[in-house]
Amino acid sequence: MQFESESFVLQARRQGKISVDAAFEHLYSLYAPVVRGWAKMNEPAAVDDLSQDVWFVFYQRWRSWSSTTEGESKGGRPVLSFLYRTLQFVLKGYRRRLSLIHQPINGVEISNGHASANKVQDQAEAGRLLALAKQICPDAELQILQGKLAGLQASEIAAALDVTPSVVDHSFRNALSRLRNELITVKEREKRL
Repeated sequence: MQFESESFVLQARRQGKISVDAAFEHLYSLYAPVVRGWAKMNEPAAVDDLSQDVWFVFYQRWRSWSSTTEGESKGGRPVLSFLYRTLQFVLKGYRRRLSLIHQPINGVEISNGHASANKVQDQAEAGRLLALAKQICPDAELQILQGKLAGLQASEIAAALDVTPSVVDHSFRNALSRLRNELITVKEREKRL
């Protein structure tokens, strides 16, 4: 069964005619060329990475997507709107990461394109913390934590995830609290050994 528009997919999902994953596949087939086109216009060298990140974020949100009257109207396209906002969110994070490549971290300069030992250590520590966060934080909190670590403001993250800035701030504090508690637990276990 092939759907010709977003509204038909949303309506079929709401009515239980297709599964969440099947609906996602239909939306992907409808909008993948559009998302790639937007990514290509903004960052031609990173089209694949940006597109993949947008679809990853959308799939996480799609699992809990709730149908609205706007989504069922023939003119409304909330999925396309969400994909566009998500691309903007992903693009800002991508550009910020690129700009950080040539900036000093903790007062240590990067020379000849190679990071200093301190920068490598900082990145390794951040990687370990993110890996830990992936294990203990719900997906929504993890997305917000990653956005904050990429340097995005709460309002930017809120717009991309279709939540309020206060929800972003609250979820960010929850994620940090979970990490802090887990790190304390890990240190206590290490002391006992």
